[in-house]
Amino acid sequence: MGGSCSRFAGYRRDERGFTLPEVLTTIAILGILVAIAIVIFLALLERWRVEAAADQVAADMRLAHSKAANQLTDWRMVLNPDMTDEEQGADYRLVKLNNVYKPGYVTPTENGASHPRTLPANVKVINISGELDSDAVAPTWMTATSITARTRTIEFNSDGTLKWYQAASGSTCVTVDGDPDLQITSLAATSRVLIKDENCAP
Repeated sequence: MGGSCSRFAGYRRDERGFTLPEVLTTIAILGILVAIAIVIFLALLERWRVEAAADQVAADMRLAHSKAANQLTDWRMVLNPDMTDEEQGADYRLVKLNNVYKPGYVTPTENGASHPRTLPANVKVINISGELDSDAVAPTWMTATSITARTRTIEFNSDGTLKWYQAASGSTCVTVDGDPDLQITSLAATSRVLIKDENCAP
């Protein structure tokens, strides 16, 4: 009996645990790995939000383009690149006009079908080329009930054509503080809407 107790006591003396420096080193390494993983995840999350916003804007441009042709009336997409606060309103609007716009009209008349659109959190649309609508000329492109800030307007015509204010073709950009960013571009010659992974710097 005494021999068996001494054997067990010998086993216990041979067992070793982790020392305090070893435990602290392991915790520090795990903390660094978790911090790196969080940074990578947040960057991916922002990228996914920008991609979702670009898909949304491009899809709405294609929607307005097809509705203008199918309904035989003009549509507008009114972008709001000057917006700095999410509480200022929609990032952009889809606007259906009462009829086909003609250059002689002072102000295009809206038929009440104005559809505000909001992008995912922290994502905003910015202007990267071309002129913004100004107060002096905006009434010839925008309706009186549309966004009142300086905007960027895209016209979708009933004959299947589209053009940007002051330009036949144009681009806009969706971004989270400049990085990441994606361009949405349309060409007047083909009326195609494309998403490009290019630098959105003006």
